[in-house]
Amino acid sequence: MAPPTASESTDETEKSTAQTTEERAYILQVGWKALFGFTRKKHLPIFSGALLSALIAAASLPVFAVMYGLIFQKYTDFAAGKIGSAAFRSGVTRYCLILMGVAALNWMANSFYFFFFLTFGELQARSARNRIFDALSRKDMAWYDTRETGTVAFLPAIQM
Repeated sequence: MAPPTASESTDETEKSTAQTTEERAYILQVGWKALFGFTRKKHLPIFSGALLSALIAAASLPVFAVMYGLIFQKYTDFAAGKIGSAAFRSGVTRYCLILMGVAALNWMANSFYFFFFLTFGELQARSARNRIFDALSRKDMAWYDTRETGTVAFLPAIQM
């Protein structure tokens, strides 16, 4: 087999560059909406649950900061002599119980968040596989024989 000539390699480079430019233009045109290209109406309840649990999990994080600030305020008030030991203990205990409830809520919200997004991703993957399989099964056999890349083009090279 003779090595490719300079004109053949230039043509291949031009085709590759044109294809890359075309792909970039398509990506810029489609944008982030392509992420939801395989979403069906039956996937929306799962996606809604994922968004809701993500919002709850995210909203609980600033509550932690506020609760820690209130606890440290009790420490500061006790050290300054503004409150007694009984008020300090009851205040810190109350805030710690609230903090424990917020932590439990955060744990549950994160669990649902991961579950729903994992399920949504699996539904998307199944939808993509089914659509691709359906499209490929509708192709004529001649289409597969004319491919320049892929398994069909690779088989004659390894059968020699």
